[in-house]
Amino acid sequence: MSTPGERLAQLKQQHGSLNNAVKTIHEYTYIVYDDNGDIFYKSIVEPTDLKNDLQVAKFKTVDCKIIDEQGKSAGLFYIEKDEHDVCHIKLKTFETVSIKSDRDFLSEIKKSNTTSYDIKIIFTDKKFTVTAHDNIIKNKKFKNTNIKFYITEHKDPHFIIDSYTINTDELYTNKSIHHNHSLDATNLSIYTIKLFDKYVRT
Repeated sequence: MSTPGERLAQLKQQHGSLNNAVKTIHEYTYIVYDDNGDIFYKSIVEPTDLKNDLQVAKFKTVDCKIIDEQGKSAGLFYIEKDEHDVCHIKLKTFETVSIKSDRDFLSEIKKSNTTSYDIKIIFTDKKFTVTAHDNIIKNKKFKNTNIKFYITEHKDPHFIIDSYTINTDELYTNKSIHHNHSLDATNLSIYTIKLFDKYVRT
């Protein structure tokens, strides 16, 4: 597999100048999403070696600017595939980002300094980190299950700002999973549909 530098050199040779090569690299954006349409990340480099439950959609970069405008988060959008298998970027409406089902009871993950937990969340101004306790990793109670965490307005689960999906198998293997973000974590709440008994936020 070629390195980014090698690919840039190849594009430079193909297009005659570094400027033209850079324009070519930035012409398209690739968005990785799951079966529900939830966006995991976007990149100007075509992703390889995706997990089985993830897909990639190729867009002209100019068509992806809606995600970056006015500081919007990718969590406010989803990918919808039409009857012709063409992907579209859609803005989530109030209904799609609000939890309406009686079965989906959201619990707030509250701040605590305790060392007794099943799942620990560290939410800083740059990173969202989910850590599983050693006992949870040992027991592996829920296998290959997605845990969804919702970042919301303070104490208001009806207004979701962003969300993160963590797979339990990946969590058991790595113990901690990190997601970078650009949110102001000072006055936001975190909710989840509880699988485990004790969640804490530090």
